[in-house]
Amino acid sequence: MSLTTSVISRLLKNITYNDTIIKKLILISSGLIAIPTIFDTYTDGISDILVILTAYIIPISIISNWNNIKNNNYYELILSIGIILILNFICQDMVKFYIYFELTLIPLYIIISIYGAKNKVKASDYILIYTLLSSLFMLISIVIYLIICKDTEFKIINLVVLSLDLQSILYICIMIGIAVKTPMMPFHTWLPVVHSESPLGGSIILAGIILKLAVYGIIRLILPTLSEASILYIPLIYIISLITLIYTSLITLRQTDLKVIIAYSSISHMMVTIMGLLSNTYIGINGSIILSIAHGLVSPALFIIVGGILYDRYHNRLIFYYQGLISYMPLLSFYLIVFSFANIAAPFSLNFIGEMVSLVGICNKSIVIGSITCISVLLSASYQLKITNRLTGGIKNIYLYSVKDITYREHIILLSLLLPTIILGISPNYIFDILIDSYNLIYNV
Repeated sequence: MSLTTSVISRLLKNITYNDTIIKKLILISSGLIAIPTIFDTYTDGISDILVILTAYIIPISIISNWNNIKNNNYYELILSIGIILILNFICQDMVKFYIYFELTLIPLYIIISIYGAKNKVKASDYILIYTLLSSLFMLISIVIYLIICKDTEFKIINLVVLSLDLQSILYICIMIGIAVKTPMMPFHTWLPVVHSESPLGGSIILAGIILKLAVYGIIRLILPTLSEASILYIPLIYIISLITLIYTSLITLRQTDLKVIIAYSSISHMMVTIMGLLSNTYIGINGSIILSIAHGLVSPALFIIVGGILYDRYHNRLIFYYQGLISYMPLLSFYLIVFSFANIAAPFSLNFIGEMVSLVGICNKSIVIGSITCISVLLSASYQLKITNRLTGGIKNIYLYSVKDITYREHIILLSLLLPTIILGISPNYIFDILIDSYNLIYNV
């Protein structure tokens, strides 16, 4: 260690001009920066909400695979993803955000490639290649910020006024990374493959938490600093999001794999979230964050029902295989019906609050785009009620053997996801109060 330190010190002395950026990069690469600097964190209401969501979903993802996977390494990987995600939500530096943003790929890649289904190699390669290549554009923007601002902390870059041309370059680079993570067209093809081949815990974390990194990235990297470029490119992003919403919703109606149907439904809900965020209004941002939380609770529940409970009993995910579940699995049918109505933003659910407020924010920005976006409610009802009617309606399929209803473990998991969805849907003021205080800190209003 002393030899390495001496080599680094001689290298720093050989830099004749006072270039703090090169010195900082050398210290970062050599690992000589103090530990408190690496883990310097700060939280506000937005970070607190996402950290609570992460800490709430990680134990559920572990318990959901409790009887399927006996390997302790799997649960260690799940916990490592949770720790990295929490660090990602509480960091206050673009470099740290990028590092944690990429670190989530390593355990997720291992989980899918080892514990995934038949085409697990293809799925793991998809998520690695898509996310890694798109994040390189985000790295370019971070380097530009480092050159211009001499620092990458959120508090410092938020105070810098950039030209419109430079904002446009940074906006495009960051949005490419976010568009793949969301995902938007034409970068959406990796998500259904990854969901269909990953184990249940991986699907829960991916849909419930990892997709929310795109929302958090927009709030931290785009809205405070690149406001002029955001206004300039809003029509383009709105059109891409709207096309993605309608296209993926129509594709969902044609799918036969239950996990793929839930995966495609996540894309349409995330498009409403992105459009609400980029409306750059209080009501739109509030609705987007609430819809993200609601989606982080309802989507894992649907994955547990179709990819966990039903698949554990019948080892089949084809929608045509199931029929008449309400006759011999009434508790499971009850949870499926309730979460299906929550997924289509029925009243008294948190999804209803989030989607309604997001649509109001979009309409405030553009009444035409907002009116067209309201089609998402009809489209989500079409594919979600199709699943519910097919699985629960009719008489029992002759090819299905009778199985017992949900166990106590599954009942606790689904109930723990149902209660916050209903309680926060009836009283969403707890979230609104936290978010309003956070905006005062972030945007200095």
